[in-house]
Order: sequence, then C-alpha cells, then structure tokens
Amino acid sequence: MASDNIFDPVVGRWLGHLGAVRDLVRQELVTRQLAEHLPHQESRVLDVGCGQGTQAIRLARLGHQVTGVDPSAELLDHARASTDREPPEVRDRLTWREGKLFELHDDQDWDVVCCHGVLMYLPDLPTATAALVSLARPGGLLSILTRNQAGIAMRAGVTRRWQEALDGFDATHYTNRLGVTDARAERPGEVRAALEAAGAYVEEWYGVRLFTDHWEKQPPPEDLDLLVAAEAEAGRRDPYRQVAALTHTVATRRR
Repeated sequence: MASDNIFDPVVGRWLGHLGAVRDLVRQELVTRQLAEHLPHQESRVLDVGCGQGTQAIRLARLGHQVTGVDPSAELLDHARASTDREPPEVRDRLTWREGKLFELHDDQDWDVVCCHGVLMYLPDLPTATAALVSLARPGGLLSILTRNQAGIAMRAGVTRRWQEALDGFDATHYTNRLGVTDARAERPGEVRAALEAAGAYVEEWYGVRLFTDHWEKQPPPEDLDLLVAAEAEAGRRDPYRQVAALTHTVATRRR
C-alpha cells in the first residue's frame, strides 16, 4: 500500500497497524479472492504499490514470478527483510523496485497486475485505472482494491459518530485512520466503468472487511479463523459486500 504523494507522510503509521485484526482480515481476504482467478501456470506478476510486500510474497509462494514496485524506500526495506526469511526458491521469484504507477509506462505484457489500496490516494480513478490496464498483456488479469464509498457512512455509524454518518452518505472523499485527508472513495460500479473504459471487463468483485472495519488495533482473537471465514462469506454475498469498507475488483484486459 502506497501512493504517489499524499500517503508518503503516514508510512510510519501504516507500519504500526500491521498485524492488527483489520490488516490480517484485509490481507487474507484479498489473497483468497485473488486465488480464485489466478492462472494455474507460473505467471509474471506486477504488484504496483506493493508496500511491505505481503501479497507479493504470498504470490511468490504460489510459484509466480513477482515484481513489487513502491515509491517508499522504507516499505521496500520491510519487504526485503520479509523476503530474507523466505526459502531460497521463494526469494528467487521476488524482485523489488522503487517507483510509481505513472513511471511504469515502459513496462508491458504482465500476466497479472495488482494494485491494492493505492487508487484512493491518487487524484483520478479513470487515469490511474487506464495506466494499470495498459500494463497487463491482452487477456491478462487485474486485481484492484479500492475504498468503497458506502463504507464511509457505515464505519461512522457503527462507531456512533452520527454527524459523520450523515455526511458520509454522499461523501466522495474521507479522512482515513492514518490521518490522510481527502482520500477518495468509489462505488463498485464506478470502478467497473473505469475498467471497461480502459479496455478490461470485470470477472468478479468482492467486499473486504465488513464486521471488523471499525476495530482499532486489536490483536488477533482466538477465533480468528472463524472471524475470517465470516468476513469471507460477507465479501462474496449481497447485500453485505455492498457496504464493506473496501472493494476488490478482479478484471481481465480484453484481447
């Protein structure tokens, strides 16, 4: 998770949230949801805004060749440190590069392009989405995690912040828990429309983090497996996925 600009000042706060339930739920759900669509053969994967490398490392464990790109040297240092704890065959599948989305225009023909928790920090959804689609080969897979607009009022309501809930029903921007102001939120249909305009079609979309989005830095509970199972079911079913905190959209670039 990283951005071209407004995320940079809060990198330290982001690292402080790693390992809390909200982070564990997010990472596990994205992993499970993406796994349902991944190619069975070894693929070339580009993870844009890879952050501390959680998803990139999990993809390398599955046998894919993964390049993680992020503008934050601090987050990439964490990714490299995590890589050092992996077996040699996993380490050999991982490459880390410092860079930003709009600097990747020379990279093409990736089998899978991931961008998880980045687009809310960029100023324009259609432009960013088009840049991501252009990186995938024809027939290549895209995995995009965005902030769900409906989740703004939902989170405020369950934490009894009533004025924020009222304001959140029509809000398109929000202040997140890291203190980033003016982060952007999209409806699932807006993400679909941006992907289709850029030349991709949506395979499926999921909700991520419904029951635990309002939790603070709670450590994992003893029944974490059941919690994740409940979140996973909510993420694939209507009406629950409609009001989850995040939207995970999986699409394919048209041939």
